[in-house]
Amino acid sequence: MLQPENKFKNWKEYGMEFLMLFAAVTLGFFAENQRESLGEKDRGIEYAERLIEDLNLDSTRMEEVMVNYQLKIEQINTLIPLMQGSFPQRAFFDSLYKFHTTSGSNSITVGLSFVENLATRDELKAGNMRLIRSDSIIRHLSVYNRKEEIFMGNQTTYRQKRIQIVDLIEDIYDMPLLAKERMEGKQEHVAVVISQDPKTVRTLVNYVVHLQSMVGNLSVNANGLADERKILKDLLVEYIANNQ
Repeated sequence: MLQPENKFKNWKEYGMEFLMLFAAVTLGFFAENQRESLGEKDRGIEYAERLIEDLNLDSTRMEEVMVNYQLKIEQINTLIPLMQGSFPQRAFFDSLYKFHTTSGSNSITVGLSFVENLATRDELKAGNMRLIRSDSIIRHLSVYNRKEEIFMGNQTTYRQKRIQIVDLIEDIYDMPLLAKERMEGKQEHVAVVISQDPKTVRTLVNYVVHLQSMVGNLSVNANGLADERKILKDLLVEYIANNQ
């Protein structure tokens, strides 16, 4: 008569063990989820901080590029009055030659290029974007990326136009003589114009005018990037403050 009672007790013990095991597994699952959630939150803050550092670096680089753009605009504005009227005009050839042979990035046909800082953004795109839990930040980061892509495309076209101007300059001026005098350490004198072909000169003038419009467009692009960068930085700072 005692056997059924023992069996009943055994089933109660089994049931209790099952409930305890189930509770332990469930609590462990929730604890692990909480731990992962806190870890992801910390990583999101880390990415936000790194994005701010990247944006600050972008600002510094762009400021240098903008100074160079302003110099190009000043050089072109000096040339434009000399490009009006009949050709050739000696003052135009001499000024263009001077701006072309100026050393380094100060030359009209050389410039500073903006290099985008994509390290952190590439990491986020590789599946980590979910770590920054802010729709506003994600949206403005997407806008910033798009504006930067437009700027980089325009910058590439701008560099190509400068190269075309260099090719035309080499057709018009006696560049071998310049190279020879530089090698001999002689002081450069007024450029020797070896070609005054009206078609070549007119093409050169058109390219210089086009270069001016391109620099203007790049300046507008850069200002738009600066505005978006400020909005994004403010959102990131607020996000970090609210999640620490």
